[in-house]
Amino acid sequence: MKMTVASLFNDMVLIGVFMLVGYAVRQVLKPIQKLFLPASLIGGVIALVLGQQCLNVVAVPESFEKFSNVLIAPIMAALLFGITITKDKVVRYLDYVVVEQGVYSVQMALGPIVGIVLGTIWVGLPLGWGSLGQFAFQGGHGNAAAAGEAFLENGIDGAVSIGMVLATFGLIVAMVIGMIMVNIGVRKGWGTFVKDPQKQPDSYYGGVLPDEKRAGVGQTVTSGIAINHLAFQGAWLLTAVFAGKKLFWAIGLIWPGVSVFPSVIHGIIGGALVWNIAKLTKLDKYVDVKLIHHISGFLLEVVVLTAIATLDLELVSTYIVPILAYTLIMTAITIVMCFGLSKLFCKEEWFEKALMAYGVGTGNTATGLALVRAVDPDNQSTAPDNHGIYSTVCCWKEVFIGLIPMWWAAGSLGPIVGIGLAMFAVCMIIGFVLFVLPKKKQAA
Repeated sequence: MKMTVASLFNDMVLIGVFMLVGYAVRQVLKPIQKLFLPASLIGGVIALVLGQQCLNVVAVPESFEKFSNVLIAPIMAALLFGITITKDKVVRYLDYVVVEQGVYSVQMALGPIVGIVLGTIWVGLPLGWGSLGQFAFQGGHGNAAAAGEAFLENGIDGAVSIGMVLATFGLIVAMVIGMIMVNIGVRKGWGTFVKDPQKQPDSYYGGVLPDEKRAGVGQTVTSGIAINHLAFQGAWLLTAVFAGKKLFWAIGLIWPGVSVFPSVIHGIIGGALVWNIAKLTKLDKYVDVKLIHHISGFLLEVVVLTAIATLDLELVSTYIVPILAYTLIMTAITIVMCFGLSKLFCKEEWFEKALMAYGVGTGNTATGLALVRAVDPDNQSTAPDNHGIYSTVCCWKEVFIGLIPMWWAAGSLGPIVGIGLAMFAVCMIIGFVLFVLPKKKQAA
């Protein structure tokens, strides 16, 4: 069926309905809130159950499958807006950067190997599915969808469905096992700021925020007479996507091989290009980074809902056991790496930083922040700031979302495992030279 403006509008109407239904269910079922499952995911599950694959009560449009492929470019472009790196913060927070990047590198190197081993037992899993954990656990549903679409563009089907399931499992293990680690750590005296896990107010998980907690989604930068503020910031974001596409088109005139790069990389490069040009030309004062990130967040909600609503249930049900096994194995590796490396490298707040790294390494930034808040009710910890610097310094790693599916399609496992191990080795060298050896010298 050909998509028209009218059909697109009808799709958005249906998405809006299921988004609200998902939010309502989340409000009624309180335990879901404690797992930080978003309303878009819940709405997508409801659409999936009511759709053609299950009860056949609601007709889920075929076009839902295409949303993630189209919207991933602006979502990823938005990540590059507002990135500013200061030397002092990088040096001060380098211990956490080494830990988190070390975890990412290990997941990149070992994930494919775990996937291959499980694939010898459960034949028929999509090529390269073991790399999906790297994106599903580190970036949640957004990165899982982006990577899945990149696999699809390289002729590998089924990755989106598996990636979304892995991201959901990741959120669950992030909070369930994370809270177990919180309680263990507090009892053992590892926490810096509290002796008991802190209970958060109900508004932290959902519902209506109190007036003092409400914040604006952005700040106007020019008169509304000239242009609507939302339209203005949306134009910046779409221009970034346009710039990325045209840049790759121009490069393609010289190097045709660039055509294999998926659209997700177009967005990343375009975002970096437009933001840095805006900074150089002093036009960044017209950019409301906060609102651009909110626009990206809205698009991400749409991607999550539509991707979940169109999960290939036959594929998922067939391979649910290896997916669970993969999740448990990678979670165990991540726990050891996060808490082991944090204890080894971090002089201050090692436990808070370990919780942040674990929450981010299995779920997303929100789960990492939630775990830290459980042991830091007064927001004294520097762990969130540490992660902000890490996200800025290591934003380049997002290119792997496009590169790794290409390498799998080309039959090249070596670069994936090799680069992962090389990055891990660099992290370990930096960690030991800057943080472990000085400790030993001081002790001596």
